[in-house]
Amino acid sequence: MNQVSTHDKVRPYVPLIGFVIPTVVIAYGFVIPRSCIAGVNELTIGFATTIVGAVLTYIAGQRAAQPRGVCTKPPLGVRIARALNGQAARPRGWLGRILGVVWPIEHGRLNAQAIEALDVRPGQRVLEIGSGTGHTLRVLSSRARGGRTVGVDVSELMVRLARARNRQGIAQNQVEVIVADIAEYPLGKAAFDRILSVHSLYFWRDPEAVLDRVAAALAPGGKLVLAFRPEDEGVPARFRDPTYRFPRTAEVTAALRRAGLEVATFRATAEPGVWLFVATAAADNVQAPCPSDDEVQSLR
Repeated sequence: MNQVSTHDKVRPYVPLIGFVIPTVVIAYGFVIPRSCIAGVNELTIGFATTIVGAVLTYIAGQRAAQPRGVCTKPPLGVRIARALNGQAARPRGWLGRILGVVWPIEHGRLNAQAIEALDVRPGQRVLEIGSGTGHTLRVLSSRARGGRTVGVDVSELMVRLARARNRQGIAQNQVEVIVADIAEYPLGKAAFDRILSVHSLYFWRDPEAVLDRVAAALAPGGKLVLAFRPEDEGVPARFRDPTYRFPRTAEVTAALRRAGLEVATFRATAEPGVWLFVATAAADNVQAPCPSDDEVQSLR
């Protein structure tokens, strides 16, 4: 949207100023004093009325003469979509609470698939990126009993809800829920055996950098599960704004391999358009080779 400078806004009214100032000076500085008529009277009121009338008429003419351009304010539907997308990236307020009720129901089957693919074992160290309301976190902690489960989310509201839902695990020092950006939170080297991320990759400013950090945080033989909707023609129009970034499956596969992980499987899920990626860290900590161009093209 083009920004209009203050100079451009004032310039049409320069002629009006050129009329008003001399008129006021001549009328009230010379004509009225020399007429020897002081105070409020027909002459002073007449001059004032003439000036005010001229000002209002000029302004009305300027407004009428300005072109009626296309409205720069987005349609209501677009504004609502943007508000919802912003909430998806960082839930807050009463709308965030509503989404906190809707999401576990909407994505329940997908979360269950992701949990099964992650294959958490007792005593393991588990990280969930974008832990939301803590429903999945609680299941993960129950499967990793005796270990430690960490949830990271950028939303203070979601973290409060997750802590309330996992208060028992927190009290037993088996669960921790942290307000943080995964791009900045110190994960540590080989600190986790299992890492899960469902529908959060879209909001990472630099997905490849995050995947590098996540790969470094996986212990040898560890497993990463990503669930997300990749770029395709079926992505709803309401998601087409700067809040979301939909990577292609080939891009994610290549990024995972460059990070030193091996993509074990990727497949469609119970949620239409959403794919599940399962990647593993080499048991001997040897970096997996980068894919060839032919391999990348075959994944498109």
